[in-house]
Amino acid sequence: MTSGCPRWEYRVIHINVDNGPPPVPPTPVAASERLGGALSPDFIAREFPDFYAKNQSLPKHPAAQLQHFLNLLGQEGWDLTETAQVGPLLMFFFKRPQTPLH
Repeated sequence: MTSGCPRWEYRVIHINVDNGPPPVPPTPVAASERLGGALSPDFIAREFPDFYAKNQSLPKHPAAQLQHFLNLLGQEGWDLTETAQVGPLLMFFFKRPQTPLH
């Protein structure tokens, strides 16, 4: 092994970039319908008030979510080296210096 030669580790992340409509926020009515009416919308809303809160904040814009995720990887030492699209998948390639083995 050459001591002056850097060693790298790699990480690949993919995101599905399907251009379909954005997901709709969850509702007690939709949950009740998925359960075939086994639980009423009122019961679901009462039992899970935080999940179905009327003033539930809207999800962050996808770009803000991605920026947050990339910043977390950067804090772990990962460097984004390349992106490529393969079909509906957007691939992100990262590398960082490999920790020396003891």
